[in-house]
Amino acid sequence: MKIEPGYITEVKSNKSNIGTIIFCLVIGLISVAIVFATVILSYGRINKNVDTAQEGVTKTTGKANNSSNNNDKNEKKEEKKVEEPLAQKESFPTHDFQKALDSELPKYNEEIEKKVVGVYSSDEKQIFLTFDDGPSTNITPRILDILKENDVKATFFVLGSRVDLNPEITKRAYDEGHFIANHGYSHDYSSIYSSIQAILDEYNQCTNSVRNAIGVSNYNSHLFRYPGGSAGGPYAAIKEEAKGFLMQNGITFTNWNCLTGDAEGKNTGDDQWNYLMETAGSRTSLVILMHDAGDKEVTAELLPRIIKHYKDQGYVFKSYYDIMK
Repeated sequence: MKIEPGYITEVKSNKSNIGTIIFCLVIGLISVAIVFATVILSYGRINKNVDTAQEGVTKTTGKANNSSNNNDKNEKKEEKKVEEPLAQKESFPTHDFQKALDSELPKYNEEIEKKVVGVYSSDEKQIFLTFDDGPSTNITPRILDILKENDVKATFFVLGSRVDLNPEITKRAYDEGHFIANHGYSHDYSSIYSSIQAILDEYNQCTNSVRNAIGVSNYNSHLFRYPGGSAGGPYAAIKEEAKGFLMQNGITFTNWNCLTGDAEGKNTGDDQWNYLMETAGSRTSLVILMHDAGDKEVTAELLPRIIKHYKDQGYVFKSYYDIMK
């Protein structure tokens, strides 16, 4: 076969073209491989950085959480510190804590003085149950139970010497909303009425006893009931002289306008009941004198009958808080 020179040149040219194409393909594949490898390496570095960052965040978060937990613990400790004095306040009932505020303490001024004096002449159907000479361990708690059962407040003219013996009973009466007024310290007439200063001293001594018992350092009832009453008897002159002196010291006084006679030899329930009906008469505003000393069993027994009778008659029961706040 005869080969034309042009054919050889064409074959050579074709081989050259194929070589070029193969070379380009190889170069392209190598380039792709290099790019791919670069991408893989870059991706690995990114993941590593992300992992490192996440680890850092986790550590930071852990520290933050630990810090938060520590703060929570510290806050709880602080809360405990705050709660302790609050718990101490709450050991007194709400009533007791509110009365410790100055706005709730008994007051004395000219207007209150007039109201105390005018209580007997009021046209309102009201009744003040008052108890002298306590507190006692056996009678006062019974009286407090009866008052609580009947939702009635009373006024206790306490003796400081008895308060010192029974502070917890005094505090109970105060906590349950009864008015703690002043009957002096000793109930010893010759001592109390030796001078007007002695009367004030007995008042102040009783006030200190009440303050210690109820836990209110500035408590002052501003209300005194003279042992034996404010008039008459062998000490009538000194009692009268003391009235103005006590007023100068922010102290008023009150007596009673009816009584059961439980300190006058009325030893049965019927005797006391009849004497109360006799002395109360047709008055609309009543201040009943009774006693809660340790021998006043009949007084405690009669009290529910008294409360029921006057509730049925439409009387409103009050304590001297209703006048002196």
